[in-house]
Amino acid sequence: MHLFYLREAGRSFRQHRGLAYTAIFSLTAALSLAGLFMLLTHNAEEALSLMGDRREMIVYLRDEVNEQQRDVLIQRLNELYGSVVFVSREQAWQEFSQQVPKELLEAVDDNPLPASLHVKLKPALLNHTAMAEAAKQVSEFPEVEDVRYGAEQVERLDRLNSGLVRGTLIVGIMVAIAIVFVLYNTIRLTVLARRREVEIMSRLGASDTFIATPFVFEAMFEAALAAGVALAVLFGLQQGMAAQAFNLVFLPPLWALSFVGAAILLAWIAALLALSRVLRAVGP
Repeated sequence: MHLFYLREAGRSFRQHRGLAYTAIFSLTAALSLAGLFMLLTHNAEEALSLMGDRREMIVYLRDEVNEQQRDVLIQRLNELYGSVVFVSREQAWQEFSQQVPKELLEAVDDNPLPASLHVKLKPALLNHTAMAEAAKQVSEFPEVEDVRYGAEQVERLDRLNSGLVRGTLIVGIMVAIAIVFVLYNTIRLTVLARRREVEIMSRLGASDTFIATPFVFEAMFEAALAAGVALAVLFGLQQGMAAQAFNLVFLPPLWALSFVGAAILLAWIAALLALSRVLRAVGP
């Protein structure tokens, strides 16, 4: 039975190549736009993830804190906030000395830098609100002199990430509407072009499901083909930009499969919407 539906879908596709090619071209354009935004969003998220990995909270210790108090604090921070690396006064001075001209260092008699704890925060705390709350809590520990976490940078990263998410949703909704619109009209015109065949099958007792299924398969095939072409276009674009020293990576396999699957799902919805209306109009 499925082979019959597939053969009928293929026959309809060949008989109405003009409509099919127009639909595929339109879908490819819309899907390429959505795919381009997905590609840029994916690369932006990768960049944000790398930057997020560098987000840390620096806890400056009081000078009078002894080794035992420091170890207890490290254990508490490890449990509550993330992994901790201790930087002694000597290490801090050595790192500072590598970044500052020797002439300026000669004017300093003693090491003024405090010991510190660098806390690589848990993933749940890598946002501005959570980091601000964590910094406030840590600053209340008696062993702590000060806490820094780059509040402005973290806030900018969070705003950028939120903007990307909103942009992805807006473009995705617009493209989904475009896909449904294109396939709705394509299927409607295809059914009307085969009006006499549909009327004959309906009079002979064929069910709406039997009549509609080949058209649904045809719409899903067109969407899958358009999605595949769009991915090929995006891959060529990504390779071209990578050759020009733009460090873009292509969509991961799961994203690409989801992209094709979403196009097929939208085609199925559009076909059902079109057929539920058109078959009533051309029926006996």
